[in-house]
Amino acid sequence: MHKLSAQQIENMPYVEFMALLNEVNRPPGGQISVRQSIQNSFINHKSKVLDIGCNTGYCTFEIAHLAKADVTGIDISPNMVEAAKLYQSKDPLGHLVNFLVADGMEIPFKDESFDVAFSGGSTAFIKNKKKAISEYARVVKPWGFVIDINFFYHKKPPVSLLNNLNNLLEISIEPWGLEYWMNLYKICGLEKYYTFTDKVKLVSKNDVKLYCRTIAQEKKYSSEIESAIYRRLNKTMTLFNKNHKYLSYGVIISRKRPIKEQISLFDQ
Repeated sequence: MHKLSAQQIENMPYVEFMALLNEVNRPPGGQISVRQSIQNSFINHKSKVLDIGCNTGYCTFEIAHLAKADVTGIDISPNMVEAAKLYQSKDPLGHLVNFLVADGMEIPFKDESFDVAFSGGSTAFIKNKKKAISEYARVVKPWGFVIDINFFYHKKPPVSLLNNLNNLLEISIEPWGLEYWMNLYKICGLEKYYTFTDKVKLVSKNDVKLYCRTIAQEKKYSSEIESAIYRRLNKTMTLFNKNHKYLSYGVIISRKRPIKEQISLFDQ
């Protein structure tokens, strides 16, 4: 990538651009969401966890460090997996994690291979979400947990904003609310277990610029390429920040219950 041009930076697909920057792709809610996930699904040093859509491994490493669990991260992007493996080689708990290229809609593991299936914001990027969540459930043991941390809209965003996001990310985002996600897990046969929601916090324009400038400088490229990275990243993060005005996020934990629970009247 040493022969990069400013035009290549401008035209690079979003995922490839993020991989170039080794951008730490935290889940909605960041560290708090990961901690809540671990605590409320009882992940410990005996647990086997699958991190679906792991990107560069942020959640994979967090789970390994906080719970000393055995964590396998999968991502459809070879560049993301390559970056995650680089971090693994430098991490003192790298022996607890493993990474491979795989599709969340066709997870290459046998039924009931894991105690917990975790996705830190990646399900929204998968075309067939029902198929993906069914796969999450398939690879989890009976009484195991499926954790999905996702953004949802508490207020309908402008159509123009959604169009800009879809053009940037090259996916099809719709103004999904919390009930959209909850219904998907129910359709896939999962039991509602734990849900935490909060609104996404906006940041100032100056904070966006400082973040983008810092990330651009870290790569040690020429001034021309650094400027191109900054412009592209600032445009991207400014768009995300505008979208955050309408967004909340949820830590949604479902359980793979093999025996249907009797209906309850008073503790719904």
